[in-house]
Amino acid sequence: MTAPFDVVVLVKDPDHAIARVGNLVIVVWVGETRAHDVRHVGELLRGLARPGGGKIGLLQIILHQAKPPDQDTREALIEVLRAGRDRLAASAVVYPGDGFIMAAARAFVSGIAMLARPGFPHVVFPGRDDACEWIARLLPRVDGYAWTAREVREIVDDFVAKAAG
Repeated sequence: MTAPFDVVVLVKDPDHAIARVGNLVIVVWVGETRAHDVRHVGELLRGLARPGGGKIGLLQIILHQAKPPDQDTREALIEVLRAGRDRLAASAVVYPGDGFIMAAARAFVSGIAMLARPGFPHVVFPGRDDACEWIARLLPRVDGYAWTAREVREIVDDFVAKAAG
């Protein structure tokens, strides 16, 4: 990895993990997705990116064993997206898998974003490669440094392996 940023693990428990790498926040949903965990993500985003300062990117990866969010959690997800208007440069969600059921799940996640009307680019992807390439293009430069898709993918792959293990 050539990115000049350290991976700072902010949270790691059996259900989710959160890391910050420069101006990118990575969230891996492993097990149960709970409203208070989603709200904690929102609090971290508010603390890491200040209005008027440099914006950050959010990349969430939903692992195949993660449970779907309940109504309270869906509402918390909408709140987090709405609150990110002045702080987030872009948000990507990776919900991997093939077939009709996985496509329907991605449509459901996209629907949450439509309800939130976040005011920044937010896309749901079926795989990490496209998500990492997309978010790398949209992340603002930090001290003149521009992310590459390869760097983002290496960091994400490493963090997902640690979060799932």
